[in-house]
Amino acid sequence: MLRRFALALLVAPIVFCADYVGNKACAACHSAIVRSYLRTPMAQSSGKVGTPDAGLRETFDQTEFRDTRGAFSYKVAPDYRFEFTQQRASEPIAGVRALAWFIGSGAAARTFLIDDGGFLFESPVTYYRQSASWKASPGFEGLDYPYLTRPVVPGCLQCHASAIQAKPGTLNAYGTPPFLENGVSCERCHGPGGDHVAGRGKMVNPAKLAPAGRDSICAQCHLSGEVRVVKAGQADRALTPGSLLSSDLTVFIRAGSPSDLRVTSHVENLDQSACMRASGGRMWCGTCHDPHTTPAPAEKAAYFRSKCLSCHQPQDCHATAETRAANGDNCTACHMPRGATSDIQHVVFTDHSIRRKPGAGASPASGAALVPYPSYTATTRDLALAYAVVALRDHNTADRERAFPLLRQSAENGTADAQALAYLAEFYRDGKDDAHALPLYQEVWRMDRRQYAAAAALGAYAMQRGNTADAIRFWQDALALNPAMILVRVNLAQALLRVGNTGEARGALEKALDLNPASPEARALLARIPK
Repeated sequence: MLRRFALALLVAPIVFCADYVGNKACAACHSAIVRSYLRTPMAQSSGKVGTPDAGLRETFDQTEFRDTRGAFSYKVAPDYRFEFTQQRASEPIAGVRALAWFIGSGAAARTFLIDDGGFLFESPVTYYRQSASWKASPGFEGLDYPYLTRPVVPGCLQCHASAIQAKPGTLNAYGTPPFLENGVSCERCHGPGGDHVAGRGKMVNPAKLAPAGRDSICAQCHLSGEVRVVKAGQADRALTPGSLLSSDLTVFIRAGSPSDLRVTSHVENLDQSACMRASGGRMWCGTCHDPHTTPAPAEKAAYFRSKCLSCHQPQDCHATAETRAANGDNCTACHMPRGATSDIQHVVFTDHSIRRKPGAGASPASGAALVPYPSYTATTRDLALAYAVVALRDHNTADRERAFPLLRQSAENGTADAQALAYLAEFYRDGKDDAHALPLYQEVWRMDRRQYAAAAALGAYAMQRGNTADAIRFWQDALALNPAMILVRVNLAQALLRVGNTGEARGALEKALDLNPASPEARALLARIPK
């Protein structure tokens, strides 16, 4: 029996400018600024584990923890390897993985990446600074199996690293090393330095840009919204400073109410503040933050108070004597408190909505309509994709019902690209409407040979029609793009067994179990193959 697999994030090309020269070239003339910047969290937001310049040093005193259901335990060793062991089982499943790279500065947390033959996957273990302990990575908390195959795609990695060496056409394969600059490099905010180093031009100064261009630099990583959709024909790329983020993608939010506090949406929270609204576009992230330096913990309260007093007067504060006694002159303690985020457990972040009266804000209704963030525009195709992504991500029936007619409309009016058509095909297939799904998958694969989900689906259709050779070819193509589709590997093994290729079938299943040792389908089929 052919089994289905979840539609994962579809492939979009990622582009980086070839004129980047790296931080070392900047340090030749700006050594003091570069030295200061390299100590900031942004500059330390990625790197190779265990290196001297890795910043935060994790502790390994209490490294063992279990998933919330108690099915598996995890233990992290000082050599950055973690063990996972199934609990209360007659045949325990166990394994060891090496942590190759880290993302996150460690100011709040640091998670780690598994390198499997150049393909990067997020590990299920994360180090949280506040508790100085290892726990489940964000999004892994409720799982009862060792999820070792969450792909790290370039669009996610680019907010933590620079000069990413993504391999074209694959979902999550990279060169060695996967990125040439740890963290956010100088040129991510100031633009490529090739011409400047050669004496032919100036670097971009974000503070001197018009507000839309200035704010785009920060928004590229600090404005997540509910979902971001890359525009048709555009690449999922690192922003070139001076250009507009809205030219490449649309950020969608829920209509009608303020958003929750989320890790990567400080821009959205700041835009809700009375300070921002009253500034007439003058206030921005750089008003309060110097990106080249971070104040020492003992200096933070005074540093940020001075920023508040650039607009406000001391007599504007109406705090009670008790509050003043508790917080002193720390403006942010009252008006920008640190609180739990809605998207990541074990993490607290500063609330940038700068509430006059501290307290939790209203959360957006999960069923509210998706709308473009102010100054962003959306086509029918963009809105259709936004609903489709959220519907499949959150298993949201209401958003699915909104996405389906919009995807059909986009296909009918000719604005749907391969990505939109792939989602439409998936919706048809889920509705058992193969008459519509199959030709759409064929069209997607003809348009874009990076759409691995289409290749996987076409393999299933070929197998159902008895075309085993075609099924094998499609599934091999799909796995070359995204090797972690376990059920596709199981299907491929079944097809290989059908044509008598026992050795390759065994290899496909062994690789499936290497990627997911808990896969019951791979284990069951492998047990049926004679040794």
